[in-house]
Amino acid sequence: MALRVGLISDTHGVLHPAVTRVFARVDHILHTGDIGSPDVLAQLERLAPVTAISGNADRPPLSRLPRIRCVELGGIRILLVHQGVERGRPTAELEVGLRRYRPAVAVYGHSHVASVVRRADVLLVNPGGGGRRRFHLPRSVAVLTLGLRDVRARLWWLDARPAVSRGRRAAPAPRTAAPVRACRGRRTPSRRASTRARGAD
Repeated sequence: MALRVGLISDTHGVLHPAVTRVFARVDHILHTGDIGSPDVLAQLERLAPVTAISGNADRPPLSRLPRIRCVELGGIRILLVHQGVERGRPTAELEVGLRRYRPAVAVYGHSHVASVVRRADVLLVNPGGGGRRRFHLPRSVAVLTLGLRDVRARLWWLDARPAVSRGRRAAPAPRTAAPVRACRGRRTPSRRASTRARGAD
């Protein structure tokens, strides 16, 4: 059975009303920073378990969340960083995470510009901004589907009525029969990912 994962970033203290409907049937939610308020995580946790990282605009207690994280969901490695691409090129933070964890999917945010791009064997997803509007950019989130044979990411445009989507499929990703847990890095000890995002409070 496919696993559905909600991807969101850059809420800046506001959760778009349409997020509740788009994420109504997801199994897990990943937030890639600039959360803005613990209340945003509380609202998301009413929908599904949440794993989050901090962004450059987050303040305590949210700034105490990890800046980079890798989790395994359904046996698929997913890397979370806040700033993943700048001027069309991967950031140093993303490059380090890709080398250390070798994920099938990397999720990032910061720019509020939604995109789904496959580079080599990695699906790069920026879900866009899921809260406060910035520079008149359309607000969006993404839903990642971890199927038996492939991984797909679908962007959802929140300001459309109703919200509309478009998707992209990645190459088949290697799977392991594993529960939700932290990735084991090449040179770092493994850490449990079962701690709720609000554990930084």
